[in-house]
This record gives sequence, structure tokens and C-alpha cells, in this order.
Amino acid sequence: MQYRGTFGQPVTPTTSTIATAAQQIAQHPQQSRLFKLLYALQQHQWPTQAPPWTVSDVQQVLIEILERLKTPTLLGQHLTALVNSLNKAQAYQVPSAVLLQILVPLYSQAATATLTIEAPTLSAADLYDLRLEVTRYCTPLHMKLLVAALLTTKPVHAQALERFTLIDLLQRLTRRYGDLEILQTQMATALARLPQDPLYASGGDRLIKLLSTLYQRYQHTQAPEATRGSPPPDSSDEELTCQLFPTVNEG
Repeated sequence: MQYRGTFGQPVTPTTSTIATAAQQIAQHPQQSRLFKLLYALQQHQWPTQAPPWTVSDVQQVLIEILERLKTPTLLGQHLTALVNSLNKAQAYQVPSAVLLQILVPLYSQAATATLTIEAPTLSAADLYDLRLEVTRYCTPLHMKLLVAALLTTKPVHAQALERFTLIDLLQRLTRRYGDLEILQTQMATALARLPQDPLYASGGDRLIKLLSTLYQRYQHTQAPEATRGSPPPDSSDEELTCQLFPTVNEG
């Protein structure tokens, strides 16, 4: 099977390289957490405990993940979003880095050059304008539920979002998704979990188009130093995490 490398060139990891990566993961001191991260990437849900995988099992999981996440950018963005969704995110920063270090070479030797795409830090004025534009053809509640569904795989309810403004949610969305390809993939998943209302689909399409325009503008006008790294967390980020991501035992 073939995977796409960093510059769109086909990359075909051999059975031996995948087997070696699987063995590294299975024998790593943080095997349990690595297994949990792989399970969540494969199954789109967090396991209550580490799966009892053999090296052969891990090898098959890696094949499935690499087949779906065809570039290092996709892998990095999905893994970052996954770790950020955990209440014990800090405990999984090192295992996440270990996993990337093992898996990225399976794409290509040059893959590390573009592992992630930094999201631009939108100004307050841009966020305000974005809110106005995305609600032009749908209600703020529709958009809040849609954005919340993009921020978590858990069920979202209007009552749980009352304390957060749409601008709050849009800010968190733009911090997480610097790659619109990832956002489009997640959009399809989010829409499938929401009620069958055409306003969600039209709102999602408009959101992606607006962000595409904004991101392109920032790429041309913002200095690299202004977009490097992630914004510092604040208390409202923690509150949102508690609302949208119920506590799980990520030991």
C-alpha cells in the first residue's frame, strides 16, 4: 500500500519498517500510554485501559492509521488535538512526542520539516467579524453546537454551552485547527453527529471558506514570530475542557 509523503510523493513503508516501529512501541517504557494514544487514533474514542496488544496487533493498527492519515501533518494535527482533549494532557505530551518520533520516519526522511501547521492567532476584530459572517445564514446556536462538535467527540448540548460565547468557541477552534484539510475531515464527522438540519452543513461550508480567506491573509501579512507556538492557556480554556471533555482516567 502507498502513503503520501510530505511533498505529495508516494511513500511505501515496508513490512519490516512497520514491524520495527511496532516493536519499538511495544517495548517502550511508556507502552501503556502509547497503546492508549494509538487506540484513540484508530477508534476515535479514549480507552478505559490500555488494550492488550501484541506486536502484531500494533503493526496492524499502525497500517490502519497510516492509511487514513496520509501525511505527517495529518498525523501531527490529529495527535495534538487528541492530547489537548485530555484532562491530563501534560502527562501525554512526552508519549505523544515519542509516538511521532517513531512514526514520522515511516512517511519519509524529510517528513519532520513540515510536521505541523501553526494556526494563525486571529485578532479580536477578526474573530468578531468571523462571528458575524458565520451566523449570516444560520443561528448562533446552530454554529455554537457545530463548533463544539468540532472540539470534542463527546455529545454536545446547548445547555452546556450557555456560559460560552460563540467568539469563545471560534477562538478555540482556530487555535486547534491550523490545517483546513484536517478541519474539513473533522467537519464531516461532526455533521454526522448533529441533527439532520441543512443549516449545520451550510454553516460548516461557510465557516471553512471564511477561515480559508483569513488564514491566507495572515500567511501573507503576519511575521513568522507572531504565529509561532500556541497561545498561553487561560482559565476559560480549562472551563471549556471541563464542559466538553468529561473526566476520564488517563493514567
